[in-house]
Amino acid sequence: MLTLTQGHLRQLETCPRRYQYTYLNHVTAPTDPAVLERQRWGTQFHQVMQQRDLGLPMADLLREDPALETAVNGLLAAAPELFGPQPGGFRQSEHRRTLAFNGYGLTAIYDLLVLGATSGQIIDWKTYQRPPNAAQLAQEWQTRLYRYLLVETSALRPEQVSMTYWFVAPPAAQGPPTPPSSITISYTAAQHRRTEADLKRLTDTLTALLATGNALPKVDLAQGHCIHCPFAVRCQRSSERYALEGVMALPAIADIAEIPL
Repeated sequence: MLTLTQGHLRQLETCPRRYQYTYLNHVTAPTDPAVLERQRWGTQFHQVMQQRDLGLPMADLLREDPALETAVNGLLAAAPELFGPQPGGFRQSEHRRTLAFNGYGLTAIYDLLVLGATSGQIIDWKTYQRPPNAAQLAQEWQTRLYRYLLVETSALRPEQVSMTYWFVAPPAAQGPPTPPSSITISYTAAQHRRTEADLKRLTDTLTALLATGNALPKVDLAQGHCIHCPFAVRCQRSSERYALEGVMALPAIADIAEIPL
């Protein structure tokens, strides 16, 4: 049974061939060193938050990176309600949930999940600033899949579930640090039904494509995704990627997968 995460769903919907290269063929695309450094910092931030939630010492990790300590302390100050005592509920960092769906295993790893008798709060740490707006976040597969899985694997109703993104970035080289910001997205029964229908459509499509034994199709050039794709050369669409004065377009930060701990 193939596993499908929010990253799989996003790439599958954007371009089946990119999904194939990344997750079926395990082709590694070159990544800009600056992007790799931001990803490394983000992984360290997630590790610190997990250790804090487990009651484990963080001093060694924070001592190595003063910017990390500043960012963590900024988050603790901005959202003290997240880190106070929560008796009678369930709380877990890096919480994994899986659901068998239409021949696939849907999987999500929650940075932090807080459950009460009649509420479910999903928390996700994003280690970059310039957050998108709430409407855009609500359409992202991460938001849709995480809320869907929680409802399907618990006794909660959609209206009792929410997802909050916290945006925390390393302090800039100059100037005061940017305070953390958050966006909370609620959920409805109509959104739940729509997500289920879209999951059924995507998984049916993937099953049909895999059954042919052929390479998965490429996205229509008119969609413009090839300009930002690291596999443009492999797909012989490099002319689209380098059309603008020969400058390579780097992948969007949102497309960089955070490494689960």
